[in-house]
Amino acid sequence: MTALAEFVSTLFVFVLASQGVSLLSAPAFIFRASAATPESSSASATEQCFKCHSQPGKKLRFQDGTTKSVYIDKAEWMGSIHGSILVCVDCHKGMTPNHGLVQKKPRFKNAREYTLERSNTCQHCHYAYYTRFLDSIHYELQSAGNRAAPVCVDCHGSHAMTDPQLPRVEISRKCGRCHTGVYRKYQASVHGQALESDNQDVPVCTDCHTAHAIANPTSGRFHVTSYNLCAKCHSDQKRMKRYNLNPDVLSTYLDDFHGASNRAYAASTGAPQKAIATCTDCHGIHDIKPFMGTTASHSRADVRERLVGTCRKCHAEATVSFADAWLSHYPPTLKTAPLVWLVKWFFKIANPTLIALFVLNILLNLWRAGARRTRGSQI
Repeated sequence: MTALAEFVSTLFVFVLASQGVSLLSAPAFIFRASAATPESSSASATEQCFKCHSQPGKKLRFQDGTTKSVYIDKAEWMGSIHGSILVCVDCHKGMTPNHGLVQKKPRFKNAREYTLERSNTCQHCHYAYYTRFLDSIHYELQSAGNRAAPVCVDCHGSHAMTDPQLPRVEISRKCGRCHTGVYRKYQASVHGQALESDNQDVPVCTDCHTAHAIANPTSGRFHVTSYNLCAKCHSDQKRMKRYNLNPDVLSTYLDDFHGASNRAYAASTGAPQKAIATCTDCHGIHDIKPFMGTTASHSRADVRERLVGTCRKCHAEATVSFADAWLSHYPPTLKTAPLVWLVKWFFKIANPTLIALFVLNILLNLWRAGARRTRGSQI
């Protein structure tokens, strides 16, 4: 009966995980049944583990002579997401309460090898997230021999796991452990400063790069489609209204040459032969600052000079008049850009009118040809 219960519960866990369903809220009996072995028949197995692992100073020794602490704070573990649904041997298979009494030759070369091997345990429950990780740049780097590339426990921890979505400020801080330079730039940006002020509307790292299937941000494909990431927030009318920001930045970008070209490449499988400007080329990637302004530190002359400098990144011979052609992400109006507005309306009226006249001309010709044929048959 125990074997049957274990099989059914394991199958259920696999089905949930393969569908991307979070197992954190799954009924505890599912895990208890899957862990119903002589080693883990109840939570008392965890109590047995804590007899040793709650004592500071306990260490695991590796082949290179280095050590790793195996101390676990019991309160942190019991307060974690896993603490109420798992016992130690659910992840540490094959361990018995007296395993520490047996002196064995170190199995792993160093602590990092141990971490990389143990992280594979997460896939038993979180299979959908694990497969996404296999498609990420982190796994690509790890497969290429970069042992420092992060795995599950580097981001989520191993025992004191909490809700990975809260607080949001901690998400970017975790990324900053490895991406130190990038994180410092982000902290100084408009997004980072707002986040530190507990503003929940601004993006954190995973909002742009995702949490598991992280794409290579240096690839041409990522660059071409990156405007979609900015559009998640900057085309949200309600969110932009709260901060008195222009909600038309995406539509106006896609209407101009740069945006139309990028949209065409994003919809195809090809890649542009030359760099085409997207949001980050003008506004920065992580060090995003307000582009426009009329404060003492951002006078109109300063903004104009900065705009010309931005254009010259691609258009080396750009002049001030070249930069003046940009409409600042605002739709043209009769007041702000009368010539552009009149030209747009001319074509809005002229194009359908010309098409209607062409269609009418064809219909009249068909009618005349039919009338001639009818008269000819009567003669």
